[in-house]
Amino acid sequence: MRNAQQSVHLVAATVGFLSLFLLWLAVLWGLMLRNGWAQSRIKHATVYGIHQTIALLGVMLGVVHGFTQLAGPMGVVKLVDVVVPFTNPYDPVGIGVGVIAMELFVACTLSVLIQKKLGYTRWRALHAFNYVAYMFLVGHVLLSGSDMAAGVRWGAVLGSFGITVLLWVTTTQWFLNWRQERTNRRNDRVGVGDELLVNVDGTRCARFGFCEHEAPKVFALRGDGRLAYKATVPPDLANDVIRAVEVCPARAIQLHRTATTVVTQKNEEPAEQPLTGPTRIPAGSGAGPRRRSRGDR
Repeated sequence: MRNAQQSVHLVAATVGFLSLFLLWLAVLWGLMLRNGWAQSRIKHATVYGIHQTIALLGVMLGVVHGFTQLAGPMGVVKLVDVVVPFTNPYDPVGIGVGVIAMELFVACTLSVLIQKKLGYTRWRALHAFNYVAYMFLVGHVLLSGSDMAAGVRWGAVLGSFGITVLLWVTTTQWFLNWRQERTNRRNDRVGVGDELLVNVDGTRCARFGFCEHEAPKVFALRGDGRLAYKATVPPDLANDVIRAVEVCPARAIQLHRTATTVVTQKNEEPAEQPLTGPTRIPAGSGAGPRRRSRGDR
């Protein structure tokens, strides 16, 4: 038979682990939103709504986890410890990083209400603190979790953290630039690359910012929400722009290759071919069907 303190601990631990799982899913979902994954099959509004719902549930359960610690009759956590970090005399570091994590999560969640006033660029910079909050949350679980003695539990927490770090690192601008440099060097060796013309349909563009993430040297989401882009793209940025086209949820970006210049020899006569059927004339060549004269008969 459990006593009151054990029952409170069980409820707090269950809610805490559920909050950790939901916030982990929210971080992964946020990475999917940032990189535009699956946007061609799922509407952006649907993906964004799922991300908000999961994050809100995770934050609410985290707050419940913190205040549940106050219900224990023999608890060592006071109200000030739940609000002010590093004040608990028994576990200042473990509980302190947990308080910082939840306060960062709450601040980032509430920032959605003033997203338009902050501007898209500043809001996204503030929203990046969710990654810091998740790192502190993992530290709180590993340091303060009394149920983490089992290897399966702390292994699962570290494994999920490792997956998140790996996905985040491989989608950062630094890693994408490094991969782009390798691609450019490979293309230079084989002599591949054509200049591209970029056109964005302003009536379809919803200004989600995925194109800026994939090709920041070509697309830029301004502070007022408008999209600025370069109309001509050099060959070294072609792969970035192609990825931007693929992740655009509204399919508002169009690409065209610049026309090449063809130089022919002077007074060059094309070789005669048997007229076995209708002949297709290349568009823009200026050539037309040849009229036969009497000398050709």
